[in-house]
Formats: sequence, structure tokens, C-alpha cells
Amino acid sequence: MAVTDSSTTPDSENEHQDQGDVRAKRAREDDMDVALVHRGGCYEVDSASGNTYEVDLLDETCTCPDHQNPETPTPCKHLQRVQLELDAGLIPRPDGRLPEIALSEHSLDDKSGAHLMATLGTRIREREERIATLQAEIQALQFVCDVVDAVGDGEEFELKQILSDEYGPASRL
Repeated sequence: MAVTDSSTTPDSENEHQDQGDVRAKRAREDDMDVALVHRGGCYEVDSASGNTYEVDLLDETCTCPDHQNPETPTPCKHLQRVQLELDAGLIPRPDGRLPEIALSEHSLDDKSGAHLMATLGTRIREREERIATLQAEIQALQFVCDVVDAVGDGEEFELKQILSDEYGPASRL
């Protein structure tokens, strides 16, 4: 009985090609928002599913499950989308500079420039709100960890004291 490696059969190669074509089409057509997180090529991709993924363009990595699967033969749609938007001049380059296309097409005097500024302002506010929410969640989780540590160590503790230590004397009940 002959055993064959299905990863090298012509059928599997065609299947990988089909998956790549579907992935490329979804990269072009799916509703996604791309933003540079920090210099060095790290982008954040908000997908239509409501999930947010980190894409490192220079290392060609993404935090999505599709990219994490070692059997995936082509880059995920998020990585492809970042490259497409970068090539089109729609997002800042990995070094943080605005693309030449964006600088030449928009001035603050025309309607599209005003729209660009309004859009950027909205995105900045939304990102700041997300950061504030995450910081509040971190603080709440730290409080829970402090309580668990105190209970796990068998220490006697007062919840009011932990609240006071964490949030200051104004939080006393």
C-alpha cells in the first residue's frame, strides 16, 4: 500500500491556489479598517467580524487564527489588506510618514482635506476611548488579582483597605 503526502499532490496545490484567490479577494473587498499602531510596520486591522488583529508588515505576521495556522499557504487577508492600502497610499508607511499620494491629493482647504481631518479626529478619539476602556479593565483585573493574592496567601484582609490602596482614600465605603 503506497502512502502519499497530500500536501504535494496536484489537487492540494489547486486547493491552496483557490484558498489564496479567495483570501486575496476578501482582502480587497471585506470591510476592514487599517491603522498604523506604531512605527516599525505594526498595524491594527479592525475586521468586519468585530475582531481586531495586529499585523506586523515587516515581519509578515498577523495575530489572526488563519495566519497562526502553519498549514495556511498564503498570507492572511489582514496582512494582504495592509499591503494593499499601503500600496494605494491610504495608510501611513511603516516609518510613520504619510504617503506622498495623501499629501499631494489633500490640502486642508478643500472638502476632501477637511473630511480627512474629521475622519482622523474621529479615529483618534475612538482609539483614545478604547485605550481608556482597556486601562480601566486592567485596573479592575489588577484589583481582582490583589484580592486573589491576599486570599491565596491566607492573609487577613479588608476589602475596604484594598480599595483604598488601589483607588485612594476617596474610595472608602
